[in-house]
Amino acid sequence: MTQKRMRWWQSIRWRLALGSVGVMILAMILLVATAILAILYYYDSDQKTQLNELSETRAQQIGREYSHQLSIGEASAAALQKASVMTLPVAPLKNLQDQTFVNVVLGANNRIAYPTQSKVSSKQLMRTAQIRAIYAFITKYLDPSQKGSDITQFRNDLAQAQNGDTVTDTLGNKLLPQSFIMRPIFTDGDSHHEVVGVLFVAPRSTVERSLPQYISNVGSVVLLALVVVALLAALGAILFARTITRPLEKMTVATRQMAVGDYNVRVQGQAMGELGELATTFNEMASQLHQDVEALREQELWRRELIMNITHDLATPLTAIAGLGEAMVDGINQTREDYEATGRIIVRETLRLRRLVKDLHVMAKVEAGALHPQRTSLRMAALVDEAIAVLAPEFERADVEPLNNISFELPQVEADADMITRVVSNLCDNALQHTPSGGQVVVDAQVQGAELLISVTDTGKGIPSELLARIFERFYRIDGSRQAQGGGGSGLGLSIVRAIVEAHGGRVWAENAPGMGARIIFTLPLVAAGQPSFADATTQPLQKIGLLATSQPGGSPSSSKN
Repeated sequence: MTQKRMRWWQSIRWRLALGSVGVMILAMILLVATAILAILYYYDSDQKTQLNELSETRAQQIGREYSHQLSIGEASAAALQKASVMTLPVAPLKNLQDQTFVNVVLGANNRIAYPTQSKVSSKQLMRTAQIRAIYAFITKYLDPSQKGSDITQFRNDLAQAQNGDTVTDTLGNKLLPQSFIMRPIFTDGDSHHEVVGVLFVAPRSTVERSLPQYISNVGSVVLLALVVVALLAALGAILFARTITRPLEKMTVATRQMAVGDYNVRVQGQAMGELGELATTFNEMASQLHQDVEALREQELWRRELIMNITHDLATPLTAIAGLGEAMVDGINQTREDYEATGRIIVRETLRLRRLVKDLHVMAKVEAGALHPQRTSLRMAALVDEAIAVLAPEFERADVEPLNNISFELPQVEADADMITRVVSNLCDNALQHTPSGGQVVVDAQVQGAELLISVTDTGKGIPSELLARIFERFYRIDGSRQAQGGGGSGLGLSIVRAIVEAHGGRVWAENAPGMGARIIFTLPLVAAGQPSFADATTQPLQKIGLLATSQPGGSPSSSKN
């Protein structure tokens, strides 16, 4: 399937980095806005305090000088103008925030007494532009034809100051206020005397309707700091995001490799915290998947081999039965002996089919975990006699002698009779398949601790030592052939033996017996102390089975797998 190409902004690294930067910038903007609002508030408060102190001092000085000018014969308007020029500084005053203050004196009929354009000296030429700006500002606010909320407010404040009240107010919006003060000028500087004029004091930014220099400087520094911090935050966010996304990228690459069937891939890295735990969990999952896939592959191989084996094992007896049946129908058999021989063959092949079906049924129980032994007390000598009696025709036909050397005096075992009979039958049948004509299959047993060790030994070629551990695998054959000595089995016999023995809590293994062939040994638990025992009971051996013998050949268990 074609994978859609991912855009860079869709990458979790960039989304995480941009998100982190965005949050940082938003937090910084809120912090800066709060700081600027606080600066503006305290700046405005400081401006009003300074305006009040400065205007009060200047208004008193102008009032005293005005009285002096009147005493020497100057007219009222001229006395006010000279008093203002002599009192107010030639150079604009500056405060600690580098803010220039503008001073304007308004006399009778709102005429500008200070500053005056007509009296500008050569030293004041540099202030000409500023004075013009002041005249333009005052003229605009005093012009009756001009309308506006600020203009109306200014006129009302001026009228109030002419009535003897000090007025502190602001122009413009509330976010960036531009303060000013209007203070009445009294004769001789005494508030109980006549008002002869009004002193208007304001920062230069109020007159020019511009941003205060201090606020401008602070804003520039804050903006520059914001940009620098934003860049550093972006760099830090990218590096931080990389520490998170790098392990994720490795897991993405590993996941893609797993998607194409490479289950050996693992995530390498030293990530800590949740990412490290995620990588560890991913590796554990990959390991488990690898095991599961290998198990599935093995099961698939087993399934194919099962189908091949079952097909062959079913086809062989069915073909024989069908052929013999057709011969009987066609009248090929002429004598009673021919019919009897044909019947025996059909019975033998039918038994093979029944044994195959039983093996498959047992393996199905093993796979489903439904193999539950019904334990009772058993005497192995009698059980082996019965198993050998059933196989007696097979031993006779193969010219192999079965020997049961298990003593009738041995303690009883605690096991399922039907299951252990199948174990003995499978081991004897397996040994029979690998024992040449004239050989022997010996069954023996001995007590070891709380267990009884039962062995089945043949006189065949034995099992290569490197293959001893594999003969209990399903469908495994040492010689790789589908048949052994014209017989052959399903390849499940020894697998069933191991499953049944382990279900009883026992063990099973294979070895080569010195001087003989292969030996398979399995263990079963003895009857626990205190349970009823029949050790003293008399057990009669089977009669008239010529292949049975009581001699001890020193042999051992069966050989390779069906």
